[in-house]
Amino acid sequence: MKKLELIKTGIFRKRHLKPRLVFEGIILSAMLIGFIVICIAVLSGGWQIRPILSGSMRPGFPIGGVAITQTIPTRQLKVGDVAVFHPPFLNNVTYIHRIISISKSSNQQYLIRTKGDDNPIADPWLLRITSKNAYVTRFTLPFIGYVAVWVHSYSGRKFLLMIAGILAIIFIMSILLEYDKKRMMKKSFNLQRSQKR
Repeated sequence: MKKLELIKTGIFRKRHLKPRLVFEGIILSAMLIGFIVICIAVLSGGWQIRPILSGSMRPGFPIGGVAITQTIPTRQLKVGDVAVFHPPFLNNVTYIHRIISISKSSNQQYLIRTKGDDNPIADPWLLRITSKNAYVTRFTLPFIGYVAVWVHSYSGRKFLLMIAGILAIIFIMSILLEYDKKRMMKKSFNLQRSQKR
């Protein structure tokens, strides 16, 4: 009788756990595929994630957000695009400003004037685009930029390494506990069988 009850309970659990496990598997697979696609896109150079650190493009580009940018052929740039660029003589500084005019020089190079949406006047330079490709912003995500900036700092990297270490310890401990639990259950089952005999 007990054996029949155990079999029924096992069947009941299997029937009710299966859809949930399938759903969790689908969610985890989708997340993994999404992560892989994002990694490939970023590593290939086709897309970039850039933190927004100033208020020059408010309200559409809030401080602390991130701009998701895509590389396109320079000839496809148009007025109204939000371009990513280094100002003249400032190669270590990156700006994300809107294109307000485009023209071509005598040697067929693109000359671009930019302006921050929240700035009263245009930027004081004329950009000469010499590369075949340029980055333009496709959309923004609020608040994530603070995390992106923090992660790149020494304290952020240290904290992430610490969290990764804790998660690794928890994962290993859960595997060991599960193994120990199974071993104890098997031992108990064998003991019950030997007592019945």
